[in-house]
Amino acid sequence: MKQKSTLLALALLFVGNSLSAQFILNGSAVQINDTCWSLTQAQNWQVGSIWNENKIDLNNSFQVIMELNFGCKDADGADGILFGLQPVSTSIGQQGEGIGFQGVSPSLGIEFDTWQNTNLGDPAFDHVAICKNGVLNHGTANNLAGPVQANATKPNIEDCDWHKLRVNWDAVTHTIEVWFDCKLRLTYTGDIVNEVFGGDPNVFWGFTSATGGANNLQQVCFSYTTFLDKFDDVVICPGGQYQITLSGGVEYHWAPATGLSNPNIANPIAMPDSTTDYQVEVIDACGNQFFDTINVAVDGDTVFFDLGVDTSICEGESLLLDATSFGTNSVDYQWSNGQTTPTIAAGTTGLYSVTVTIDNYCVADDRKAITVIPLPKVSLPPDTVLCLEQVLVLDVSGGIGDFLWQDGLTDAVRTVAEPGGTFNVVGSNICGEKKASVTISFEDCRQVFIPNVFSPNDDGINDVFLPFDGGDVGMVHSLKIFDRWGGLVFEKNEFQPNDFNAGWDGFIKNKKANPGVYAWFAEVEFRDGKRELLKGEVTLLR
Repeated sequence: MKQKSTLLALALLFVGNSLSAQFILNGSAVQINDTCWSLTQAQNWQVGSIWNENKIDLNNSFQVIMELNFGCKDADGADGILFGLQPVSTSIGQQGEGIGFQGVSPSLGIEFDTWQNTNLGDPAFDHVAICKNGVLNHGTANNLAGPVQANATKPNIEDCDWHKLRVNWDAVTHTIEVWFDCKLRLTYTGDIVNEVFGGDPNVFWGFTSATGGANNLQQVCFSYTTFLDKFDDVVICPGGQYQITLSGGVEYHWAPATGLSNPNIANPIAMPDSTTDYQVEVIDACGNQFFDTINVAVDGDTVFFDLGVDTSICEGESLLLDATSFGTNSVDYQWSNGQTTPTIAAGTTGLYSVTVTIDNYCVADDRKAITVIPLPKVSLPPDTVLCLEQVLVLDVSGGIGDFLWQDGLTDAVRTVAEPGGTFNVVGSNICGEKKASVTISFEDCRQVFIPNVFSPNDDGINDVFLPFDGGDVGMVHSLKIFDRWGGLVFEKNEFQPNDFNAGWDGFIKNKKANPGVYAWFAEVEFRDGKRELLKGEVTLLR
């Protein structure tokens, strides 16, 4: 791209606070953040526009760099976004195919049309065109350039992606250029001040959008405009420093490098010994090259405060940050957390910055990153009794610090098996240490008592045959009793031990069983989950 001196400006620098205050919102337009607006929601018959409240002079060259999002609907998405210039009002717009700009006269508009209106001569692809006097019909004399496919390689721009837009106006050559997704798509040369605006160079500028019987979420985000974004020169106090802030580029080159913390970053700290003009070259994502200059003057009362290097503190501590300075009349302090005192106590992780203004004339700033290191934390379960053959995993990985066990292991996770014991662990870091302990013991969890004799004589003693336990049996899945000939005389399934109503009462088919020896089989599940098939004999006495 050929660079013209009248267009040299810093790209992608924005002053968010000024943007949010300078635009008039109409219709469905909603501000998303400092630099982005939603013009329409994905709803039918909406119209939204944003217009800067201040007119610009077309006798001066300008540049607008934006990102546009046309939504995610292709076949049923509509209608598009338009960048407009007009002297009429900041509250215009109509729904539908006119993209919120139809009928505005005099005017000049750059439309990005995503709906094919055959009555307007729209091509089959999403397109860009330059029109005047609010007439978007490409078959009339009001169509100044285009339509051409908006994206050089893709016919659809309703693809959920953000698309880069750059509009250049050269007031000397009367040429307007439209760049879309880093490609030059349209050029128009004409005396628009006289031929469109009747000799009046002062116009409002902004963006409009609309939906009709189809819709899309349509949004705009500002990266840079010549109208809004310029460096403000700064006076820093002797001995002070000042951080210059840019954003959005991919490469930055400052000159001279003297007095800068880093000449190849977006936000170098300037601390020159004497007044210096710094020029920055910015290369954007499209490979375009832009320039701007900031004058950093050194004057006023000397400052001596220094917040020091970035540091860490322990949880529960705070660090005193001291920016105390002296002036002839006044000293103002503005910390990043909103405080306005010479000193603040910093007790949370973050970047703390302060700007000191001496006598409402010179400034100095500094910054310090503080990281709060949490106190060590470690925890273990309460003392535990396990069943034989069980294991327990001790896991302190959710704690904080480095870990050391009593036997020298340093892993955060370990497995404990028989014979158990007492396990101690210490979690430690530079802020201290924390101890935890647990005792793990083992016991036989498969104890069950099944008697070998019972006497069902209704004396209330040993009248029922069944399994008994002290808490080790989770479930008796089956109990079967057979006579000496192998005949099944009793069966019970799925019952708890110690339940006399579930055991054998010595009757067979409602008749008293004969005294003698009977065989039994029981499938038992213990509390550790182990299932065993037990068997034995029981003697019935009468």
